[in-house]
Amino acid sequence: MKLSRLSKIKHHRIFRDFVWPGGLPAFAQYNMVYGWNGSGKTTLSSLFACLERKEAITEGEVEFEVDNGAKITGAGIPTANVPPVRVFNREFVARTIESIGSGNVAPIYFLGEESIEQQKQIEQLREELAAANEAVSKASTAKTRADKELDDFCVEKAKLIKEALLGSQDHANYDKRRFREAVARLKSQTPKPASLSETEKQKLYKQKELQAKPSVGRISVGVPDLASVRGRVSELLQRSVVSQVIDNLAKDPAVGDWVQKGLPLHQGERKTDICRFCGNPFPGERRAALEGHFNDAFAAFQMELEEAVSRISRQQSDLEAIAFPDESRFYDHLTEEAGRAMTGAKESIRAVKKELHALRAVLETKKEKPFEAMATKEGHTSDSAVTASLQQAIETINVIIGKHEETTQNLNGEIRQACKALEHDYVLEAQPRFDELSGAATEAEASLTEARRKPAELKDKVSVIERQIVEHRRPAEELDRELRAYLGRDELHFDVKETGYALTRAGKPAVHLSEGERTAIAFLYFLKSLADKGFDSTKGIVVIDDPVSSLDANALFSAFGYMRERTKHCHQLFILTHNFAFFRQVKNWFHHLKGQNKKKVEQRPARFYTLLASVNDGERSATLVTIDPLLEEYESEYHFLFRQVHDVAYAAAPAAELAQYYGMPNIARRLIETFLAYRFPDSSGDLVKRMDRVDFDAAKKTRVLRLLNTYSHSGGISDPEHDPTVLAETQEVMKLILELMNTVDPDHFDGMVNLMTPAEVEEE
Repeated sequence: MKLSRLSKIKHHRIFRDFVWPGGLPAFAQYNMVYGWNGSGKTTLSSLFACLERKEAITEGEVEFEVDNGAKITGAGIPTANVPPVRVFNREFVARTIESIGSGNVAPIYFLGEESIEQQKQIEQLREELAAANEAVSKASTAKTRADKELDDFCVEKAKLIKEALLGSQDHANYDKRRFREAVARLKSQTPKPASLSETEKQKLYKQKELQAKPSVGRISVGVPDLASVRGRVSELLQRSVVSQVIDNLAKDPAVGDWVQKGLPLHQGERKTDICRFCGNPFPGERRAALEGHFNDAFAAFQMELEEAVSRISRQQSDLEAIAFPDESRFYDHLTEEAGRAMTGAKESIRAVKKELHALRAVLETKKEKPFEAMATKEGHTSDSAVTASLQQAIETINVIIGKHEETTQNLNGEIRQACKALEHDYVLEAQPRFDELSGAATEAEASLTEARRKPAELKDKVSVIERQIVEHRRPAEELDRELRAYLGRDELHFDVKETGYALTRAGKPAVHLSEGERTAIAFLYFLKSLADKGFDSTKGIVVIDDPVSSLDANALFSAFGYMRERTKHCHQLFILTHNFAFFRQVKNWFHHLKGQNKKKVEQRPARFYTLLASVNDGERSATLVTIDPLLEEYESEYHFLFRQVHDVAYAAAPAAELAQYYGMPNIARRLIETFLAYRFPDSSGDLVKRMDRVDFDAAKKTRVLRLLNTYSHSGGISDPEHDPTVLAETQEVMKLILELMNTVDPDHFDGMVNLMTPAEVEEE
C-alpha cells in the first residue's frame, strides 16, 4: 500500500484551499518536492509525522488517498490502516539533539554486534531452548495420543450401550459424555455393585422390549361464559349515545361514518373554513354541530362496542384452535371411551360458537345505530347448559388422557428400570480399562505442564541478554567513524556512558553544536533507525525534509550518499528540500532509476513536484504542482530563475496585488548576480560594482538596482524611505533585466529562451 496523493489540505497552516489538481501525477515510489523556504515544506512533513504517530489532525481539513482508492481523513488517522511511516524534519532534529546535547542520548539500536560472551550464552540457551521445545512437542504428542485413546474408548463403549439398548428413550442420544458421567457415578457408589448373571441379563432384555405408546397432552381451554357474554351484549344494546344528534347522519350510518372520518381533516393543524370535498364555505355553526354529534361519548361508546366484538372474536378463535388427539394414540381399552367424549365436545363447541356468532352479529348492527336503543332478546335458559356441557366434555377427555398416562408411566417405569440396570452392568465391565486410560491421560497432562515451564524460563533469559546487547553494545568507534566521514573532520567523539553516549569536542564536553553538526548527527541517527526491529523500510514510507540544512558542500554530498544507500529500497520515499545542490544530487539519482525515461509519467518510478506559495486576499497560500521542466531537466537553478523573471516580464497583465511581487526582487538579484559573475569573474564585490562594468543605459541600471537593493535580501519590513509602490515597477524592471542580459550576451540570452521549451522525452 502506498500514498497516492494528498486529496485536499484546507485551512491548515499555509495551505488555505489546496485540492489535488486533476493533471498532477500521483505519488510514485520515489518522490522529490522542491520548494523555497516558506513554501510549505515544514507543514507537509508535519502531516506525514501525524501519520507516523497515528495522531489526528484537528486543524482544518486534510485528506490522504492511498493507491487502492481509500481515503484517510485527518481525524481518522488514529484508526486508519496505513504502512509504517518514518519522518526526518526539524522536529526530529530538535528531539534527537536535545538528548545528545545533554549527554543522555539513547543508543542507536542495531543488530549483530553482540559480545562474544553474551553471544555464547545466547547460543547455549537457544540450544537448550530447542531441546526444551522438542520435549514439549513430544509431551504434547504423548498427551494427544493418550487423550485420543481415552476418547476413542469412551466413544466405542457409548456406541455399544446405545445399540444394546435400542428403543430406550433415555438412551437414544447416549454418547461419550453420558458414558463418562456413568463411570463417575459408579465410582461414587459404596459398596461397589456386583456384575449381573446371564440369567438376570436375559430377563432384563425381555423386560426392555415392552412397547409403550407416546404420551398424550392434556387439553387446556377457557370455556366462554355465555350467560355473562349475553348480559354484556344486552347492556350495550340498550344504551344509546347522548349527543346533539343530526338526524340524517343518525339515520344513515354509512353517511355518518364518512362524515366522522372527514371531520378531523378540517380541525387542528388542518383547520379550514372551506369544505375539502365540495370547496364551498364550511360555516362554524356546521362545524360545531358536527363536533356535537361526534362527541367524546360517541367515540367512547364506539370503542366499547369494538372491544366487545373483539373479545367475542377471540373466544371464537380459541374454540377453533382446540385440537383433539387422534383416537389411535390411546391404548386399546380407552379408544371407544375417548371417541365418545371427543364427539360430545365437538358438538358442544359448535353450539357455543353458534351463540357467540349471533351475539357478535347483533353488536355489529349496534355499531351502525349507536344513537338508538335496541331491543334485547330474552335470556336463554340454555346458555348455562351449553357452557356446562362443553366443560364436562373437556374434563371427561382429560380424565381419559390421565388414564392413558398412568398406563404409560407404569410400563415405562419397568422398561427404564431394565435399561438402567443393563447400562450399569456395561459400565461396570468397562471401568478397569477406563481407569487405566484415564490415568495415562492425566500423567501425560502433568508431563506436558512440566515440560512447558522450561522454554518460558529460557526465553526470559534470552530476552534479558538481547535487551542488554541492544542497549549497551553499539560501538562508540562506529559512531565516530560515521560522523567523521559525514562531516569531513575529526573533532567530535562519542564515549559510552551508562545507557547512552557523552559527546566531546577535542576532549571537552561539546556544549554548543553548530546547526550543520546537529543536522548531521540527527540524520545519521535517523538513517540508522530505518534498520530498527520495529520498522521495515521495504514495507514502510520514509519522509526526509531538508537533511542538509547548514551543511557545507562536502557534508552535503556525504549526506546524500548515506541517504541513497539506506533509502533506495524503501517501499515509498519522499524527499523535500530547498537546497538546489542537494536537489540536483537527488534528481540525478532518480533520473538513473530503471524506467525513469519512459514517456508516460505514470510509468516512471520517480516523480518531481514543486511547492509554491502565493498571496491571495492578503494571505499566503501554498500549493503543490508539477516541477518546472527547467528545474528537472537541467543541472542549474539558473535556468529556473531565468524562467521566473521571463514569465513575470512578459505576463499578459500585471499582478492584481503588489504582494504577489514580493519574491521577485530576490529571484531577479540571484539571476543577475549569477549572470554577471560568469561575465566578469575577475570583478569582486557587490552587485553595484559588477553593474558598473556593464555597457547598458545608466538610467535603466539605476532603476534595476533601486528595486533589487530595496526589496531583496530583506528579512523584514523595508526602511521608512523605501516606498512600497516601487514594487509596482516589478514587471517593467524584469523586462529591463532581460534587456540587459540580451545586450551583454545575445547568444546566451537566445539560448536561454529556447531552453524554456524542452524537447519531448523519448521512450527507452
